[in-house]
Amino acid sequence: MSITAQTATALGRALVIGGIALAVSGPLRGWIAARRGRARTLAWTLLLAPFFTPPLLVSYAFSKFALALIVSPWSHEALYLGVLALKLIPVAVIVRMLMPPPLSAEAWFGYRMLAPASWWGRARFRVRGAGAGPWIAGGLVFVLAFADFELAALWSVRTWTVAIFDAQAGGLALSETLRLAAWPLGVEGAALALVAGSARDFRVAESNERQSAGRRPWIYLASAATLVCILPLAVVTAQAAAGFHALAENFVLGREIGASVLFGLVAAFAADALARAGRKPMAWFLGVPGLLGALVVSLLVLALFQARPLRFAYDTPLPLALALTLLLLPLALLLGVWWPRRTAALHVAKQVRSRRLVWELEKRPRAAAFGLLFCWAYFDFTASSILAPVGLTPVFVRLHNLAHYGQTAVLSAMMLAAFAVPVLLSLLVMVAASLHTRRNLVLHPGQHPPRP
Repeated sequence: MSITAQTATALGRALVIGGIALAVSGPLRGWIAARRGRARTLAWTLLLAPFFTPPLLVSYAFSKFALALIVSPWSHEALYLGVLALKLIPVAVIVRMLMPPPLSAEAWFGYRMLAPASWWGRARFRVRGAGAGPWIAGGLVFVLAFADFELAALWSVRTWTVAIFDAQAGGLALSETLRLAAWPLGVEGAALALVAGSARDFRVAESNERQSAGRRPWIYLASAATLVCILPLAVVTAQAAAGFHALAENFVLGREIGASVLFGLVAAFAADALARAGRKPMAWFLGVPGLLGALVVSLLVLALFQARPLRFAYDTPLPLALALTLLLLPLALLLGVWWPRRTAALHVAKQVRSRRLVWELEKRPRAAAFGLLFCWAYFDFTASSILAPVGLTPVFVRLHNLAHYGQTAVLSAMMLAAFAVPVLLSLLVMVAASLHTRRNLVLHPGQHPPRP
């Protein structure tokens, strides 16, 4: 199959996934907005679990099943499309939460009372009344689905990203690789231009919708988290049980895990600093390349550092650190917008010098956001496989290469150990910072502790 045909297939697949995301995210957005307390926390946890589950974990756990379906192309395609849709639906929900419809519930009620008779008039009103949220959400999901590589690689899915990566890994000249990527890059550029046009009047707003509770959203959220997160983790854990002993006797991943931690920390710090300190328009402009996908960003960075002015830094950590920073920046910007800014409460906490309240209102959300950025960079495979310097190969490059030879108990144990490192590091840092804050609650003479 030619690169044009594979690009067209990926285009159709991305359109289907974008449509599914729009259909699901609309009702789900209003339902989650109406949840309160622990129910809201649980709903968000279940929603985000598929998105933040590393693609390699999913593709490795289901690789035997997926490869067995190759003889049935439609079933194989349905599995890939369904899993990818479940991973990207949270993006559409978050965007539509940030950009709720401009019309209130009262306005919609008045419209239904005075709705025009023609179906065309009703359709136009509904499209305009939905605001820019659905267009931006659908466009972002389309771009992310179109540029997917890591989930498709181990499942032998025919898509342009796999074809271009194989060509580059097979020794094709970079100029020829970029020529092959021109058509897909044009598709991504056009989609992002439409998203940018819809986001001209972007405003973050709080949704005031209230929807009655129901079981269907809970069933969907639990099913998605189970299929994309819990079940792959259970499969790999069960396979790894027999391999932990051999891995403990000869742990061979120390150097690779160290490289992944190093690049993850550098990229997370850089992306967080750009998102927080940079000017808003410039920061959002710099965040656009990261939406093109890890493969395109890596090839562009590779071409940049093969040019004469930067060739001296080609085989250094700088290219990979730059690529990971660009890939993290859209997520860093989104997290910066998403975390609530409780300015009044935070001001009071700083006035009374309560480290505990400052931790809960400001430091903990920032620490959690940084932990997500670190894990996202640590789990990267695509950019690391193209740009990693000699002697600093990240762990998932090695694990991905070994996964092509099949599933074994030792490899599953290696996978589980590699996945556990960033999660445990993030949890330890959060717990240590929380205990330190609780022990150092500052109270001056005559000052009373704030009431909870």
